[in-house]
Amino acid sequence: MSPSNVKSLEKEAFLRRLATLAAAQNISDSDFADSVYTALTRFGLDETAFRAGFGLSKGAVDRWTTLKNLPQPTVRPHVLTWIAAQLSDKAE
Repeated sequence: MSPSNVKSLEKEAFLRRLATLAAAQNISDSDFADSVYTALTRFGLDETAFRAGFGLSKGAVDRWTTLKNLPQPTVRPHVLTWIAAQLSDKAE
């Protein structure tokens, strides 16, 4: 299996995980932070677009990925759904 196929399968699994988390009543701090970090570092989510999409400062993104000053639990599903949409639209 080629590296691009492996990454494609990893991305599909990650998108399924995002959907499962977004549908959950409670998203743990660590699951949320890990999801944001993975989207940014592993799957190339554009941090500038991410910040613009939610009106965030650069520091806010850093704090979210390091478990500091996370968004309210009611906001987290919306963020994860937005991330999934951005990654789904992004070609490999």
